[in-house]
Amino acid sequence: MSFRVTRPLLSAFRNAAARPVIARKSGAISLSLLVGVGSVVVGYSLVQNQRVKERFILHADSDSGALDLRDDPNSKTGFRVDPDTNIQFPLDLSSTLSTPSPILSLVGLGVRKVSFLRVKVYSAGFYLDEVAIQDLHNIQGWHNFTAQHLLTPPTKGPSDPLNAPQLSGEELMKNLFDRPVAVAVRIVPNRNTDFGHLRDAFTRALQARQKLARSKGELTDADEQRITQSIQTLKSFFPAQTVQKGKQVVLLRPRQGGLIVEFEGKVLGQLNDPWIGKQLMLTYFADREVVSEKLKEDVAKGLEGFMKK
Repeated sequence: MSFRVTRPLLSAFRNAAARPVIARKSGAISLSLLVGVGSVVVGYSLVQNQRVKERFILHADSDSGALDLRDDPNSKTGFRVDPDTNIQFPLDLSSTLSTPSPILSLVGLGVRKVSFLRVKVYSAGFYLDEVAIQDLHNIQGWHNFTAQHLLTPPTKGPSDPLNAPQLSGEELMKNLFDRPVAVAVRIVPNRNTDFGHLRDAFTRALQARQKLARSKGELTDADEQRITQSIQTLKSFFPAQTVQKGKQVVLLRPRQGGLIVEFEGKVLGQLNDPWIGKQLMLTYFADREVVSEKLKEDVAKGLEGFMKK
C-alpha cells in the first residue's frame, strides 16, 4: 500500500522537526531528531513530486483496486475519483439532491465506454440507501454474498460454479430492488453531450427489458399500456440542450418506487411507475449487455465489503 502525503501528515513532519532535543552525550545525534528531519525531507519530497498546490490527497492502492479519497475544501465531504476519467463522486449523494432522500452511500463507480473505439462517454456511480446497506444480510439470497455472485450469471444446470445456495447475477439486485429501498445512479459526462443521447439510451434499455418481460409472459395488457406510456413520459423529461462535461444527471429510485430524474440539483421529472424505476436500475447489473462492466465490478466489490463489516 502506498500513500501520498496529506496536510495532517505534513504538520506532523514539521512538529517532529521542531521538538527540542537533549543529547545525553556530547556530539551524539538524537534518534528523534534523525526521525524528525528525515520525515520532513521525505514529506517535502513527496509533496514536490506530486506537485500539490492547493489540496493534499490520501491515495491508497490495495488488492481491490485504486481507491482515491479526498476532502472537498469547500464542503469537507469525502469523495472517490474514477481513475479512468478523474471524475469525482461524493461518498454521500443525498446532500447534492433537491429531492429529500435518506443517506445514499456510494457503493461503486465505473466508466461507460461505447463503440469499437471504446470512447469514454461518462462515469457512473451507484448509491444505496444506508439503511439497506446495514440490512443486506437479511435479504433473501444474500446471506453468503461475495462479489463473484453478482458477476456470475445464474446457471440452469445443477452444478453451480460457485457451489452456493444463494442467488447470483442480476437476480441478486432484483431481490434488493423488490424492497422499499432508495437507490440512485449518478451520471457525469466525460465530454460534452446532449440530453437526447441519454434519453435514447434509457429508452432503448427499457424497451428491450419490456420486450423480454413480454416474452416471458410477465406483463398483462394493462401493464404493457402503462409501461409504454411511462416510457413516453420519461422521454419528455429531457430538454433539448447540452449536458456539459462534469455536470451531474441523477436517476433516483426513491423508497416508495418510481423514478426521479435530476440535473444539477433540479428535478426534470418524476414517474410513479414502479416498473420503470426498478428496471432502469437493473440495466446497470444485467447478466448480458451491461451498461458498464467496470461499474458492475466495482459495485460487486463494494457490496462484498459492506457484507464483511
